[in-house]
Amino acid sequence: ITIKEINMNKFKKLITSITALSFLTTTGYSHYDVLGGELILEAGFHSQYVSKGADENSDRPAYSLSATFEKSLDMVDFYIGYSTISATGNNYSREDARFLGITKKIESITAEVGLSETLKKGNSNSNQNNEVDFIYKLTFQPEKAPYTVGLVYTVNDTGGSKTESGRIKDKNYKEINASYDFKVLTASVSYGEQQNDRDIKTLALSKSFMETDFTVTYSKVERKHSESAVDRNRDYLVLSVNKEF
Repeated sequence: ITIKEINMNKFKKLITSITALSFLTTTGYSHYDVLGGELILEAGFHSQYVSKGADENSDRPAYSLSATFEKSLDMVDFYIGYSTISATGNNYSREDARFLGITKKIESITAEVGLSETLKKGNSNSNQNNEVDFIYKLTFQPEKAPYTVGLVYTVNDTGGSKTESGRIKDKNYKEINASYDFKVLTASVSYGEQQNDRDIKTLALSKSFMETDFTVTYSKVERKHSESAVDRNRDYLVLSVNKEF
């Protein structure tokens, strides 16, 4: 049995249960008016939690919750939020994140600058238990165009990671991505690089059904050397379901 066949079997089993779950969700997106802005609550299910090409939950399903407050200011749009997702590691069982940022649209280009702190709850004192990232994004989409092209650059501010030989590696990340709305579904592709560590190629198909967002993502991860943070080259097939309420 190949890895691809195992992933397909997992995917087929999940389709039935997730489709059934969608019928139990409430109808309609509910954004709550708060302080002149909008509060958005979201719950998610993921057949695996894969972040920048790394499995973060021991090949097990993950569950997520998030709350985001958005408000339009005079010159920019502002957002701030908090999220949590199942994750496993050295003495922790979930990963929390606090984030904030601003976005600005100028004709066909949207620029975003954000700050995110990730905390692995329950992490032992011997391990670094939080990471801080500065996030920069540019997205190009002409008015009424069905496609987007984007760039992402994330600067990690927690000193990088130490390899087996004692060298400190940068943990910065860069990505180019594109998407196209085919009406029946949206397809997106991306190529990302965790600096001096791994390359990540991704294809995703997403569809909104009964006001629930379904996404199937295939990722191919290639480690750059023997001291990479990922232990081997891997393929991932992940189903995600997200619902605003």
